Amino acid sequence: MKNNEWLDDVAETCTVTLNVLQKKAEERGKLTHADQTMTNLCLGYLYLLNVCDENHLFDNSSVSGLTEIIKQKTTIH
Repeated sequence: MKNNEWLDDVAETCTVTLNVLQKKAEERGKLTHADQTMTNLCLGYLYLLNVCDENHLFDNSSVSGLTEIIKQKTTIH
Protein backbone atom coordinates (compact mmCIF):
# COMPACT_ATOMS: atom_id res chain seq x y z
CA MET A 1 0.00 0.00 0.00
CA LYS A 2 1.34 3.42 -0.95
CA ASN A 3 1.61 6.22 1.61
CA ASN A 4 -1.16 8.27 0.00
CA GLU A 5 -3.50 5.24 0.09
CA TRP A 6 -2.70 4.70 3.76
CA LEU A 7 -3.31 8.38 4.54
CA ASP A 8 -6.64 8.22 2.70
CA ASP A 9 -7.61 5.07 4.63
CA VAL A 10 -6.86 6.85 7.92
CA ALA A 11 -8.90 9.85 6.74
CA GLU A 12 -11.83 7.55 5.96
CA THR A 13 -11.54 5.95 9.40
CA CYS A 14 -11.55 9.42 10.97
CA THR A 15 -14.64 10.41 9.01
CA VAL A 16 -16.52 7.27 10.04
CA THR A 17 -15.41 7.75 13.65
CA LEU A 18 -16.63 11.35 13.65
CA ASN A 19 -20.02 10.25 12.31
CA VAL A 20 -20.34 7.59 15.02
CA LEU A 21 -19.36 10.10 17.72
CA GLN A 22 -21.84 12.66 16.40
CA LYS A 23 -24.67 10.13 16.55
CA LYS A 24 -23.58 9.13 20.04
CA ALA A 25 -23.62 12.78 21.15
CA GLU A 26 -27.09 13.29 19.67
CA GLU A 27 -28.43 10.21 21.48
CA ARG A 28 -26.82 11.00 24.85
CA GLY A 29 -26.81 14.78 24.68
CA LYS A 30 -23.05 15.06 25.25
CA LEU A 31 -19.68 13.44 24.62
CA THR A 32 -17.50 11.78 27.21
CA HIS A 33 -13.99 13.12 27.71
CA ALA A 34 -12.60 10.16 25.75
CA ASP A 35 -15.06 10.79 22.90
CA GLN A 36 -14.14 14.48 22.80
CA THR A 37 -10.46 13.57 22.72
CA MET A 38 -11.05 11.21 19.79
CA THR A 39 -13.09 13.90 18.03
CA ASN A 40 -10.25 16.39 18.43
CA LEU A 41 -7.70 13.85 17.22
CA CYS A 42 -9.72 13.01 14.10
CA LEU A 43 -10.43 16.65 13.30
CA GLY A 44 -6.76 17.53 13.76
CA TYR A 45 -5.67 14.73 11.44
CA LEU A 46 -8.15 15.71 8.75
CA TYR A 47 -7.17 19.37 9.05
CA LEU A 48 -3.44 18.66 8.73
CA LEU A 49 -4.03 16.25 5.85
CA ASN A 50 -5.96 19.01 4.08
CA VAL A 51 -3.14 21.54 4.68
CA CYS A 52 -0.64 19.06 3.26
CA ASP A 53 -2.82 18.34 0.23
CA GLU A 54 -3.45 22.03 -0.48
CA ASN A 55 0.27 22.75 -0.41
CA HIS A 56 1.23 19.64 -2.41
CA LEU A 57 3.52 18.47 0.36
CA PHE A 58 3.08 14.83 -0.56
CA ASP A 59 4.44 15.57 -4.02
CA ASN A 60 7.71 16.40 -2.31
CA SER A 61 9.12 14.12 0.38
CA SER A 62 10.55 17.08 2.28
CA VAL A 63 9.47 17.05 5.92
CA SER A 64 11.02 20.48 6.42
CA GLY A 65 8.63 21.79 3.75
CA LEU A 66 5.68 20.76 5.90
CA THR A 67 7.17 22.42 8.96
CA GLU A 68 7.72 25.68 7.10
CA ILE A 69 4.21 25.72 5.62
CA ILE A 70 2.65 25.20 9.04
CA LYS A 71 4.78 27.95 10.59
CA GLN A 72 4.04 30.43 7.81
CA LYS A 73 0.40 29.85 6.95
CA THR A 74 -1.30 28.09 9.80
CA THR A 75 -2.35 28.95 13.31
CA ILE A 76 -3.14 25.88 15.37
CA HIS A 77 -5.14 26.49 18.54
